[in-house]
This record gives sequence, C-alpha cells and structure tokens, in this order.
Amino acid sequence: MFSVEKVSIFYDVRQDRLNLLFFDHNEQMLLGFMTRHLLKGLLAALPEWLARNIKQAQGHVSQNEVEQRGISLFNYQAAQQNISAVHGDIEMDKVMIPFMIETINLAKSDIDEAELSDISLSFIDDAKSHQIVLALSLAQFHKLTGEMLAKVDNWGLKNPWGGGFVGVAANMVH
Repeated sequence: MFSVEKVSIFYDVRQDRLNLLFFDHNEQMLLGFMTRHLLKGLLAALPEWLARNIKQAQGHVSQNEVEQRGISLFNYQAAQQNISAVHGDIEMDKVMIPFMIETINLAKSDIDEAELSDISLSFIDDAKSHQIVLALSLAQFHKLTGEMLAKVDNWGLKNPWGGGFVGVAANMVH
C-alpha cells in the first residue's frame, strides 16, 4: 500500500487521459492515469455517497435531498476558494511507467474519529499490484474533484455540485 502525502494532476492530450502523480512522505512517486469513463462513473456516484456517509457521520439524517444538495454545493464552492492549489508545469526527472487506475474505492476514513468528514480514496489497478491510499478532509476532497474537473474541462462532464457541465462540447449534435 502506498500512502499519499500529495498528488499532482495533469491532462495528457495525446492519450486523452487524466494523470495523477502520487507522492509519499519519502517523495517516492507513482503515476496513475484515469479514463473519462472511470471519472464519469465516479462523478455520478459522488453526491449520493457523500450525502449518505457524511450526513450520517455528522448526525444530520433528517436533511431532505434539497437541503443536502445545497449544503454539498456550498461545501464544494467553499473548498474551491479556501484551499490553495499550486499550478504549473510538472517536471519528472525520471521515466515512469504509468498504471491504469481501474477502481476508486471511497470510504469514511478511520484515521481520527474526531474528524467525521475524513474520506479515504483507494486507487487500484486491474492486477491489484498498485493500491494507493489518499486520506482527505471533505474540503480537500471537494478541491481535488474540482481540480480534476478543471484539467479535463474538454470532456464535457457534468459537475455534480455546479449544476452544469464542465467545458463546452463544440460539436454537440441535437
């Protein structure tokens, strides 16, 4: 298992893939890539998963769907403004063989019971030879999702919290 301290995200235009460069506390790196299909599936499942798991953990089981959507939208927008991200070119000083991320598991993290909104993401390849674990607060999770969507804005994916699509499909047929 590879525990992540930080992640860099970049888009590979030639292969049309989202790349995630994972760093551990020793600055060791692993490079995984994600397809449009996997990210689209993740985005479709996120709002319901967050509403069910985070709401239950915080004891707010009585919120209706509209209230929960409003809270999620607020959390997403606040994270985009309040958590900083470093933008720039990524330089890798060694050749890395990337692996395809086949599965992303979401779980409430058991790191600290006082932090009820901790989320654990596991990125796993098909052969299960790579399992990368990233623990995030709810705000960090929203920021990561926003940064991923920004990198692939030409994919025309629906932002589950923004209410619209990210990017514009130039050749959309009606």
